[in-house]
Amino acid sequence: MKSIDVIKKHFLESESIITIGTFDGVHKGHELVFKQIKNYTELLPLVITFKKSPKDVINNNEVRCIYDIKTKEKLISEFGIKEIISIDFDDTIKTLTAENFIELLKRHFKLKLLVIGEDATIGKDKIGKKNGLGNILKKYDCDLKTINIKKDDNEKISSSELKKLIEMGEIKTVNKNLSKDYFIQGKIIEGKKIGRELGYPTANLDYSKEIVIPQDGIYKTNSIFKSKKFLSITSIGNNPTFNEKIKTIETYIIDFNKNIYGENLKIIFKDYIRGQIKFENKEDLINQMNKDLKNVSEEN
Repeated sequence: MKSIDVIKKHFLESESIITIGTFDGVHKGHELVFKQIKNYTELLPLVITFKKSPKDVINNNEVRCIYDIKTKEKLISEFGIKEIISIDFDDTIKTLTAENFIELLKRHFKLKLLVIGEDATIGKDKIGKKNGLGNILKKYDCDLKTINIKKDDNEKISSSELKKLIEMGEIKTVNKNLSKDYFIQGKIIEGKKIGRELGYPTANLDYSKEIVIPQDGIYKTNSIFKSKKFLSITSIGNNPTFNEKIKTIETYIIDFNKNIYGENLKIIFKDYIRGQIKFENKEDLINQMNKDLKNVSEEN
């Protein structure tokens, strides 16, 4: 369905406060926006989120996201926002002027207050706070509120920058900037059972191919299984000691002994431990895994 038709099929009965953006990762800057729109109890909060960044669509960039769409929607909903609409930045949206778009929001969502970042613009004519968006909104009996989405040191929080940090394995820095610690989730599938042979049976995660993945290496993690939290060690890579080619995400859950094939697992990343190493033999690998386990257990 075209994005403009997704919008047109909605008709809200109450006046709304709306924010628009990609909101990839749902970082602390986004958190400020969501908390702000939730504060206006007399208006219905609505989030319109693009499935991919408009800038990436315009530049035809094949870019992965921090979280897939369903995960992003769930994270946004945890701020108490029930009305979330995810759309593509397709031709029916990118050809609209700012005023066309505002008129659409007024007609279908009873827009009363628009909340965006200070530097954000709307429409193919790129209208924002500095070049007349407030005046356009007044024509439709609406107001504009802008929010400074920045860190304490006045540096802007950027989803693009956070994606680079994830790919570099800079987990602690990423977690300081996200509204919740960075995680990957999916179903557990059968692997080659190499970990079991080494005395470290691992859960092999079937993860979304739409998302960015941390750099290869070993990570301290928490695994959430059926709402229970377990300390774990997660390996990302292609098992170089065994000359494997396929990248996997495998987690050894400490003090856990259950068959969880086909079950959902959420892996919360806490810290980077070390890079992948190609060992000469299994014994050297097991010795290193023992050290990794001791390191993670003692830190906890």
